[in-house]
Amino acid sequence: MDKIILTDVDGVLLDWETAFEEYAEARGYAFNENKRIVYSMGAQLGISHEEAYKLISGFNHSEEFGRIAPYQDSVEYVKRFKDKGWKFVAITTAGEHPDTWPLRRKNLDAVFGAGAIDELYVLPLNGDKGVELVKYQDSGLFWLEDKPSNAELGYKYGLRPLLMSTFHNRGYEGGVWRVNTWKEIYGIINDYTVS
Repeated sequence: MDKIILTDVDGVLLDWETAFEEYAEARGYAFNENKRIVYSMGAQLGISHEEAYKLISGFNHSEEFGRIAPYQDSVEYVKRFKDKGWKFVAITTAGEHPDTWPLRRKNLDAVFGAGAIDELYVLPLNGDKGVELVKYQDSGLFWLEDKPSNAELGYKYGLRPLLMSTFHNRGYEGGVWRVNTWKEIYGIINDYTVS
């Protein structure tokens, strides 16, 4: 198997939700704590889908978007994978604003080291990650995600999806293997590739 890990960015490599929450609250929005378990930011904020889309789009090409902190223990374990010769291909639906890709690239390089994330694909907001995943069809590569429907796409393309646990996917009861930390991911992938 090729030493390639396919990964989402937000909620897997970077802590997008915390950064977005600070951005939204600074603009007068308040989160409904009872709605944290849903993926929809509109529902979490008690606003329309259209307003949420505009807010997310604005954040995803803002200065703050270029300074998102790492997600949990991602830095340590990305480094461990890199030390063992692994390549990371990041696939994210952060939007098509001309500033979004360079801000994301700069942020990933600042957090993980220049070039640690070998390839970066930034797709339209709420876009179809299958347009990139299809390139790896039936490869059996690991695919890391926090959105259940995107994780399940991995099965469609013959990948091995792992679902990073978050507030919004707590209710997921599907078949994708759930992980809580990068330490777990590291153990799973090492066990698989060694055996």
